Amino acid sequence: MIKTKINNKVKGFLPLFFLLAFFGCKKETTEIGANLRQDNGGINSTTVDFQNVICRTVTGDSFRTDNLNANVLGVINDPVFGLRKASVLVQPLLSETGNTELVGKNVDSIKLVLRYDFDQLIGGAQHILMYGDTSSVIELDIYKLNEDIEDTAKYYNDYLPVLGDKVGEYTGNFSLLSTKTVIVDGDTQVSQPELLVTLDNSFGQELMDMDAASFTSNTEFLMALKGLVVVPRNNIVSGNGAIIGVETNVSASGLILYYGDTLTRGFPLSSSSNTINFFESDPGAEITGQMSGVGHYNTTYTQSVDGSKVFVEAIDLKSIIEMADDIVINEAIITVKIDQSTVSKEYPAPSRMWLQVPDTAGGNIGPNSIPINDLLNNLIPPSSWQGYVIPGYGGEYDGNGYEFRFNRYLQALVKEYKETGKNAFNGFFLSIPSDYPAIPSRAVMDTDVSNGGVKVSVNYSKLN
Repeated sequence: MIKTKINNKVKGFLPLFFLLAFFGCKKETTEIGANLRQDNGGINSTTVDFQNVICRTVTGDSFRTDNLNANVLGVINDPVFGLRKASVLVQPLLSETGNTELVGKNVDSIKLVLRYDFDQLIGGAQHILMYGDTSSVIELDIYKLNEDIEDTAKYYNDYLPVLGDKVGEYTGNFSLLSTKTVIVDGDTQVSQPELLVTLDNSFGQELMDMDAASFTSNTEFLMALKGLVVVPRNNIVSGNGAIIGVETNVSASGLILYYGDTLTRGFPLSSSSNTINFFESDPGAEITGQMSGVGHYNTTYTQSVDGSKVFVEAIDLKSIIEMADDIVINEAIITVKIDQSTVSKEYPAPSRMWLQVPDTAGGNIGPNSIPINDLLNNLIPPSSWQGYVIPGYGGEYDGNGYEFRFNRYLQALVKEYKETGKNAFNGFFLSIPSDYPAIPSRAVMDTDVSNGGVKVSVNYSKLN
């Protein structure tokens, strides 16, 4: 349905077919470039507010997780979105070659250290890299990796590694703000917060007893120890759980082998290490029902990483795209609200969202999203994602929801239709960016058209 109010500057009666085509639409006499120009030019324009908007939750996009600048780890039993789990694969490397000092020695202990990464610059703003309740007690299992990681291969969020022997476990919470004071060469130093897991001594002894060839290079070492995989258990000991960031490309993270009472040997992580995040989720019945359903839902669900997005179908945009007259799109806007009852300290609203379109590579409409290049909004600096350059065009959280402008995209659709007779509009996707690092955000969207939860409006001018 389209809201309508006839432009009072038009004299006479409109033809019946025109009235039927725009029944229910709201038209207002404004000036060309409304909200875009300060001089308010004198050419009449028309604003159309569309009511026939269909929204539903669909499966989220896949994305690469082998090239993140930080990784996330943890598990959440979200009261709305259900179980969400982030596991991480890391590859400790040699800090030095040779193993003569280890020969014939016995292990005292071996520890896995993952430094917390809780302060990131995301979307131009500082972001604490944690989600959920970090006071929750969770359990982690650590396994040896039982397959080779190919340097030239691409790994995505749904990758599941082949696990080998379990070499340790952890029960506790993520103490992001905990620090330790140590004295090094007479100087007092404060260590950064870290996750410290004591692994099985049998695993440490296995490292010490590796043959000398394994210590000649990282290539040889990775043939012996292909990597470690940290996997949260589904059952949370207390609380709803949390997902936090860990630094997996710095030497402060890695393995520390203790032997001979006072001796240590480090196997650090580094930028040369292969690191892969992988995600698992078990959404509730409402979300899965929408994913397999059709039609419109007044409440929809968006979730980054291994999650969901919202498909938005503005059916009546066809009347603009296929208009017989030559027109200029002055402004095209979609606004959508968040259900504020689902926003909390543990589950804050995403700082921004994306408006994207279905991938039509090869002429087929695929399930994945691609960005649209549209009106710049200087509040969001340009960024990149999966090889695409993303300009700012709206989408920042304003306390109630999000607003997106798609002027240039709609103008391109109008132009293509005029030239080819093909209407290439296939709807929009509303999604939370899976950032670098991947922030495990979620939002419950109010997509009830009747109460203004979602709105689509276009302002255009005729040229003839």
